[in-house]
Amino acid sequence: MPATPKATKLAVMGHFLAPTSTATTGNLQYKCKHCNSCISANIKATSSNLKRHMKRKHPSVSTELINRPSSSSSYTNPTQTPASSFTVTTKWKDTDPRQLRLTNCLINFIASDLIPFSIVDSAAFRELMATAEPSYTIPSRKHLSFTLLPRRSAAVQADLKLKMQQAQDMCLTIDIFSRRDMHSFIRITGHYILDYTIHSIMVACKRFKGSHTADNVHHVYQETIACYNLAHRVSTIVTDNAANMVKAFTLPGMEDLAQEEDEPEAESEEVTVTDEFDYLPPERSSCFAHTLQLAVKDGLKEAGQMRTVIAKIANFISHVRKSTTATQILESSMKLVLANATRWNSQLKMLCSLLRVPDSVLDQLHFPDKLTPYEKKIATELCDILQPFQDAIDSVQGEKVATSSMVIICVRVLRHRLQSLGHTYDWKLVAALHIAIEKRLAPYESLENFRLATTLDPRFKLDWCTEEEVLGVRDLLSSKASAISPPTPSSESSPPSPSAKRLRLIEFMSSRKLAPVSAHTPSTLHPEVQDYLTQATVADDSEPLTFWKENRHRYPTLAKLACKYLAIPASSAPVERLFNIAGKLFRPERCNLTDSKFEQLMMIRCNSKLN
Repeated sequence: MPATPKATKLAVMGHFLAPTSTATTGNLQYKCKHCNSCISANIKATSSNLKRHMKRKHPSVSTELINRPSSSSSYTNPTQTPASSFTVTTKWKDTDPRQLRLTNCLINFIASDLIPFSIVDSAAFRELMATAEPSYTIPSRKHLSFTLLPRRSAAVQADLKLKMQQAQDMCLTIDIFSRRDMHSFIRITGHYILDYTIHSIMVACKRFKGSHTADNVHHVYQETIACYNLAHRVSTIVTDNAANMVKAFTLPGMEDLAQEEDEPEAESEEVTVTDEFDYLPPERSSCFAHTLQLAVKDGLKEAGQMRTVIAKIANFISHVRKSTTATQILESSMKLVLANATRWNSQLKMLCSLLRVPDSVLDQLHFPDKLTPYEKKIATELCDILQPFQDAIDSVQGEKVATSSMVIICVRVLRHRLQSLGHTYDWKLVAALHIAIEKRLAPYESLENFRLATTLDPRFKLDWCTEEEVLGVRDLLSSKASAISPPTPSSESSPPSPSAKRLRLIEFMSSRKLAPVSAHTPSTLHPEVQDYLTQATVADDSEPLTFWKENRHRYPTLAKLACKYLAIPASSAPVERLFNIAGKLFRPERCNLTDSKFEQLMMIRCNSKLN
């Protein structure tokens, strides 16, 4: 049974040092043995103030005192040390480094795993923390939400600004998305190379209010770069092909890749940009993956009978996924994938998932309109035709790797593959895809950023060029190097080494033999460029930035250029990855999350590793 009031009073008194005063009346100062706080209490009164202090500052000890048995055998003399009868836990102060470190870990845990703030009120969570670290004081939900979270977000953002100031050149990806409740958000990510490592950061992810016009997009962009002082550091912006993005970030005379969506932005309007952009970067690039998506959609319009087969397979898989019997027949290793209406590569994954299922298993699935052998043959041919496009998308959507050097390579690989497929399959789809490539993807081959990035990739150098392009690309690289560091006489170049073996993606370049650069080199060519281009390419599975890190002293000027152009993302995939994170934050149980809390959580979630 619980302890009697007298026993509780005596036990509480045992946690304080009594004063040495001989006074018999008035208040005395009792010193707490746990936190050394001095508590005033009347010498003749009860220990109310002392019990109140124990309850507020040392709740675990106070609870144990109240629930202690009242039997004399378990009673502890107040003159004894409390530790002789039970364990006493001293709580850390708010300024204790251990308290601060665990609080930051708690905030990172909530932001990273998208946990509601109410977890700090959970009895099970408090029991877990009390068992793991009894000295830690869990902050209240209000204190966490209104004080600790903004403070942590501000610290992460301040560290982010310092990191960004170390970058000489930075590329941004910008996109807008809307939730199902039609609340819109704009997302901006930054990409730069520091110490020959690609860094990707979330610069902003916040509520976008008003119409999605180019003027409004431009205004948010200007606010963001002013906040981070990036006016003269942003070299390239990557966006999708929406009309408002094209108008917001395309200078007059640079509309080659300004390809609009099949359905233009409904809210976009005509704006004059020449006088508005105080900090406009020198070039805007359309997302290569998005443009490739449009090219494939153009081709699939001419698929003819193939589209009928795709629709039939989609109906079959939709029926199977709703059948409990079919689910039991299909094991997890034979899971069927249903296509997404907005992405062509989901249709490819759907076809491949069905073709992987053995015929003996498909025969067990009951469906009135099953595929005929001829239709399966059409599906197989369609997979063969579309697979090179999937390989191209995969190569330009990697994380922490250079993707800008793969853009021109992908365009020429796709052109080469379609020429080969044209001899194998007599489908209008092949010809339509070839036309779409020339219309939508060929302009990338003339963009300076991607030409330089491909040449500065030691896996390719000038191997991607035609004989007519070699001199122009070489002179372009030499002029860029001379602008940074004027050419000086250097020793003779090292003898070229044998070229590495090509991977399947770019094996068509192996048969092309270009004349040695040194044989036609004018005296005005930058010595670093001459030496670099004379050497053989490295293996295709090697990392370009590793090469530049190892050769930064041999090619100091070209290494700087490589860090600038290889940092450009080929697609807006990095900013689109924030879609999933933002969507998970707005679950039904978190509908009341304010815009400021959303921004703070996203800042911590995406950038906390930098701090």
